Amino acid sequence: MVIPPYHAEQEEIAIEAKDLTMRFGKFVAVDHVNFRIPRGEIFGFLGSNGCGKSTTMKMLTGLLPASEGQAWLFGQPVDPNDIDTRRRVGYMSQAFSLYNELTVRQNLELHARLFHIPPAEIPARVAQMIERFMLTEVEDTLPASLPLGIRQRLSLAVAVIHRPEMLILDEPTSGVDPVARDMFWQLMVDLSRQDKVTIFISTHFMNEAERCDRMSLMHAGKVLASGTPQELVQQRGAANLEAAFISWLQEAAGAAPETPIPPSQTPAASGKPSWQGLSFRRLFSYSRREALELRRDPVRSTLALLGTVILMLIMGYGISMDVENLRFAVLDRDQTVSSQAWSLNLAGIALFYRTAAARQL
Repeated sequence: MVIPPYHAEQEEIAIEAKDLTMRFGKFVAVDHVNFRIPRGEIFGFLGSNGCGKSTTMKMLTGLLPASEGQAWLFGQPVDPNDIDTRRRVGYMSQAFSLYNELTVRQNLELHARLFHIPPAEIPARVAQMIERFMLTEVEDTLPASLPLGIRQRLSLAVAVIHRPEMLILDEPTSGVDPVARDMFWQLMVDLSRQDKVTIFISTHFMNEAERCDRMSLMHAGKVLASGTPQELVQQRGAANLEAAFISWLQEAAGAAPETPIPPSQTPAASGKPSWQGLSFRRLFSYSRREALELRRDPVRSTLALLGTVILMLIMGYGISMDVENLRFAVLDRDQTVSSQAWSLNLAGIALFYRTAAARQL
């Protein structure tokens, strides 16, 4: 796969992050991340699972508010309420997040309306997306029955249907076979080189990272290095990008040894979860969540309230569990006092009805 070289035609910065930090309690998921991405560039985020790539992308799209630092999109601070700026961005998550109940065409039409594309332009735009992303043969098919590679192409088509100036892609080719991955990358290269779309993509595949114009190596929430793939390899004197990345990781591990915990602060490994007591705040949060769920789904609340009553009526009155008048016969081969007494006792129970005495054949 040949990727045309990137040439910056203007100095406009599409996305910039300065000391971007995200904390969850005492855990630092993203630690003072900095980068600048010019317009039209393919910028890669390379790192292992759990290193903070997805969290960084969610902060850039406004889905998560940053604990510290700031990010800018096209010179404007990232603001979840700034709809005009967010319309200039397309986002694609790692997991397939479209509607399996709608066909390929219906998913495209729905998102075209959600992005406020003029109704008169929607049919032509949807047809263009179907042709460009090679979805013609499956346009009337439900996504659930499609291979993962085709579903990812559909997700990419939805992400660009409103003609965004920037694409943020969170591991879009994870789990996709190599052939489908190359097709996906060809579409991204066309968007970057032909449509001048800035692409910010996270990945943990080395061969994908080598296709980026520039990239950052990320580990444990920190950016270890940034530059072109060739520059990163040369800086470490490595044979390839994978060896360079491993070298950066080893240096990071050696430069930041773990701080020993004093014995007095070391938690005891008792094997049992510690009891933290009743939290009224957590109880209120759970109660509020369930109340909102019931308000949003009245059918569910109706069944929850009336289901027990309906079952009691059916089981108590509609279906009788009493057994009576079961016919039986006794074949007494013993002909003893005990066997005759047992036969008489059984005949005296109201649940049974004795027929004529059975005769041995």
